[in-house]
Amino acid sequence: MSLLLDNTRAVVTGAASGIGRAIAQELSARGAKVIACDVNEAGLAETLSMLGERCSTFVCDVSDHAQVETLAAYVSATMGGCDMLFANAGVIAAGRYTRITAAEVDWILGVNVRGVWSTTSVFARMMEQQPEGGRICFTGSEHSLGYQHAGAAVYTASKHAVLGLAEILRAEAPENLHVSIFCPGLVGTALGGGGRPEGLPAQQRNLEMSARIQARGMPVDEAARDAVDGTLRGDFYIVTHSHTIRAAEKRLDEMQSAFAAQAPWERNADRYEVNSVIAAVAADMKAEAQ
Repeated sequence: MSLLLDNTRAVVTGAASGIGRAIAQELSARGAKVIACDVNEAGLAETLSMLGERCSTFVCDVSDHAQVETLAAYVSATMGGCDMLFANAGVIAAGRYTRITAAEVDWILGVNVRGVWSTTSVFARMMEQQPEGGRICFTGSEHSLGYQHAGAAVYTASKHAVLGLAEILRAEAPENLHVSIFCPGLVGTALGGGGRPEGLPAQQRNLEMSARIQARGMPVDEAARDAVDGTLRGDFYIVTHSHTIRAAEKRLDEMQSAFAAQAPWERNADRYEVNSVIAAVAADMKAEAQ
């Protein structure tokens, strides 16, 4: 049964289409106040027409940190804070490892890594100052967990980075700040064709193939419901496609084999473990200062 979210204040990036729009709709249907954000103003207008009366939109390029700061100021001024953030904005450019361009790499990493860091860091600071804390959901991908396919090298790298960001924020966050990472597989969205800046055209064949592939994905409203439910439960990993576990297990098996052969566990094997070393150095410095 879906939990009601009356008066919950939520922000969703990448909400002009796809998963972001569906998450905004799911939140609105449960009674939340939603600010839907995207760089695509026309798409946001369509999203707004599908949301409740207490919802609004904000045009924001998450790869521009100043714009994210402006978004946060708007959220504070209009809603008094934020209870749930879905850092969902993301882009992809298909192309083999040796054929993708430097401009495409900059674009993907700018949105998928820098943009995610900007959004989550700014709103984490806001939530840390709220007595009630908050919930942050990163949108990763099954690519974050070891799934891979040809033509998605930089996208895959970016989604590994998103997992790293989520893990560190979870480790550093206070108890009242809950962190999740949503790792869906193929979902029926327009990810492959949207958001490209001027001067960075996609090949028409790639766009057509992407559209056909995405059309066979999980219904987007189902994926959005999973994302919202998992975030509310406080799950760290939120997964949707059972086949992804095969890729994760294959990676783990290869890692275990490598450690068994090259770095088997031995007595005092953790003497170089970084957290233990940091604690020891901090203790030494504290003692020296006394």
